[in-house]
Amino acid sequence: MELHPEELELLGQLKQILDQARANYEILTHPGAVLTAEEGVKRGIGDLAEMAPTLILETEKGYLAAIISGATRLSFKKIKKSLGLKNISLASPDAVLRETGAQVGSVSLVNPNLPTILDTRLEKFRTVFGGCGIPYHTLRISPIDLISITRADVFDFSEPKEQELTRK
Repeated sequence: MELHPEELELLGQLKQILDQARANYEILTHPGAVLTAEEGVKRGIGDLAEMAPTLILETEKGYLAAIISGATRLSFKKIKKSLGLKNISLASPDAVLRETGAQVGSVSLVNPNLPTILDTRLEKFRTVFGGCGIPYHTLRISPIDLISITRADVFDFSEPKEQELTRK
C-alpha cells in the first residue's frame, strides 16, 4: 500500500514523537482499514478491551481527545462532572479532520495539539491498540507510555457496552 505524502508526513511526525519519548511501540500495517474496535478484534489485533479508539469531543472549552477501551462507551455525564463542563458532544467529522488531520475511525492515539483524557480501564493492560492518524495502520503502545506522551488526564469516564444493550 503506497502512502500519500501527507500520510507519510503524519506517520513520520508520530514516529518522531514516540522515538523521542523512548516509547515501547509498534506500528502495524493492514491490507484494509480498521475503523472500529470490533474490526480490530476480527483482524486478530487484540481483545476488544485492548482496542483503544480515540474520540474527539467538542466542549465549551474547545476540543478534547478521549481514549476509551473498545469494550466501553463514553459517559458524557462522568466527563462533564470530572472536568466541570456544561456542554459536550462528539465533534463533527469535519471538525475531527480539521483538529487531527485524520478521518473519523483513523484518529491517532497521540494528538499533541489537543488535551487528552484516558479512561482508567486502559491502565491495566500491557499494551493497547489504536489509530495512527492514517488508514491501514494501527499503533501498539503501552498505556504508561501513552499517558506520558499525551500528558493525559486519567479518570473513569466510560461505561460497559453491555449496559447499552440491556436498556433497550
